[in-house]
Amino acid sequence: MRRKAWFAMPVQQMLTALIGSIAFGLALIGLLDRSLGGDYGTLQQLSVSLAAAISAWGIFGVQRQLPANGRTGKLVSVWYVFLLTVFVSLYAPALNGRLVEVLLLYPVVISMIVPLRDYLVAAGAYILYCALFILFVPAYASMNAVASATSALVQLLLVVGSALLGGVILIAMHQQQKKNEERSFHRQRQQVLNTLQCFIPVGERKTQTSRKEINDMSGLMKSLWKAYGGDLSKEWEIELLSLLHFVSRVKLPDYMFEKEGKLSEFELEVVQEHCYMAKELCAGVPGFQELEQVFLYHHEKVDGTGYPFRLRGDQIPALSQMLGIVEVFIAITTPRSYRQVMSKQAAYEEIRKMAGSFYRPDIVEAFGKVIRG
Repeated sequence: MRRKAWFAMPVQQMLTALIGSIAFGLALIGLLDRSLGGDYGTLQQLSVSLAAAISAWGIFGVQRQLPANGRTGKLVSVWYVFLLTVFVSLYAPALNGRLVEVLLLYPVVISMIVPLRDYLVAAGAYILYCALFILFVPAYASMNAVASATSALVQLLLVVGSALLGGVILIAMHQQQKKNEERSFHRQRQQVLNTLQCFIPVGERKTQTSRKEINDMSGLMKSLWKAYGGDLSKEWEIELLSLLHFVSRVKLPDYMFEKEGKLSEFELEVVQEHCYMAKELCAGVPGFQELEQVFLYHHEKVDGTGYPFRLRGDQIPALSQMLGIVEVFIAITTPRSYRQVMSKQAAYEEIRKMAGSFYRPDIVEAFGKVIRG
């Protein structure tokens, strides 16, 4: 098998192949030794090695037919190794007095294969079997009662310790995986930000507005989110939403930003398309699903007259409503060539009239606290 194939092989298959190779090697050494008249191992140990080799490669063949990272393949490995240790401990008497040395690696090995729930089940079975074996192992029969009890207690302690060590390894691997996911998420988030920032000059040219609007929207949304009782974990989403909202205008024709009359049906459909920009840009990126929905629904109204899906009431995320409110507020308080600018208080009064029909009253009330300072 080529080197790349070995490195790409799932851990559970590597483990089975390793067991099969070691067992086959032991059996081969035993056969050569016996053919040369040596006394390395008994016939029973040779049979155990051969049985282990054959079964391991058989299990390996089964695993190759299963999904590479599926739960079934991992459980096959875990329980095969457990049953193999039981078989070896029962049918290789020479190892009876060295049970702990043979079995201590089991929890450590399986901690690299299965998740916590499956590990706890397998580790529990391992501890139970070892306890029963140690209590009834013939190797202690020649010892006095105190020595036998002390030795058994020490081995039981080592068995429990190895199970706990496996748990520690599993937790450490989980923590490392979370760190890797966080690093990956931060990289992807930065890539999205970099992509959007490239479109800011285009948005400024098309809309004849300054990028300052991005910070204005972000600041208002953060204040509104805080007044509403939200936590700081949404700040990065709010910043990205504000940037995305500004940049999404590049999808619209230039003339629409200066048009004073009503938009045609076709033009309304074009405007509605900008709601899909987050979905188009962030589709499939882990951690961005909520942001996609927030931006997609920011023109939905609580009475069901919004777009693109005519959602109602609690079907609309609170952050979507906030983006919609702040969007309207900035639009009517920003100078335009075709209309007069409104004061902040007057703009809020206009928004307050929409409470209960377009926007949730509790969010409008929280926005009032932000405007009043």
